[in-house]
Amino acid sequence: MEKKYDVNASLEKIRDAQFPLLVIPFNDTPVFVKLRELNQASIMTCGEFSLIETLEDKIRMKSKNIKIKDVIAYAKKNHAIVKESLVSPTYEQIFEMIGIDPKVEEKREKIKEIKKKLTKEKPGPRRSAVEEELDVLEIKSLYILPDDFVSWIVCFALKIDKTDIKKISKKMLLDFAILAKNGNDNPADHIEGDFTPFNKDDINRRGWIEYNEFIQENKKKVK
Repeated sequence: MEKKYDVNASLEKIRDAQFPLLVIPFNDTPVFVKLRELNQASIMTCGEFSLIETLEDKIRMKSKNIKIKDVIAYAKKNHAIVKESLVSPTYEQIFEMIGIDPKVEEKREKIKEIKKKLTKEKPGPRRSAVEEELDVLEIKSLYILPDDFVSWIVCFALKIDKTDIKKISKKMLLDFAILAKNGNDNPADHIEGDFTPFNKDDINRRGWIEYNEFIQENKKKVK
């Protein structure tokens, strides 16, 4: 009897063979995963963010302006990157493998209840307190993968260690933007180094932000 050829299974094997098998930490325990490096389009689906100034940078500078919403946005973005990068096991399969703590499920049910409650609350101290409670619960229930696992994948997926993006400073951004203004081009056109298309867009976006802030500050000084 002629054996049937499973096209889908073969395509899946070819796809999996394209990606490296890596050993990475999961709560300090080595695990095997297959990951993909993300292209610009894939990165953009994970949300708007900059690699030039990350949450870690703010923490290192002991910033007092970090809010719980910043932490949630940061976690949400990182988990989106992890989900996009994981080939085998997939993001969903990992949660199936580790199981979900019943307490987490309880928190998720509570989140639904609080969101319903919020629709009835008017702006004010009481609503702010409810929103803060919701923020804390979301952190504890939605983003529960280990930090070492998430950080490793994010670094790999965004090619952070393969590029020079972490060498870019605020001063450099301003200098590039001034040169770009004079040359009628873009900040990223004025630096050499290893940068992905996403990195260059990041430099351009942040460079013009620094330039506009610089102009506004100097206008105030003149007045």
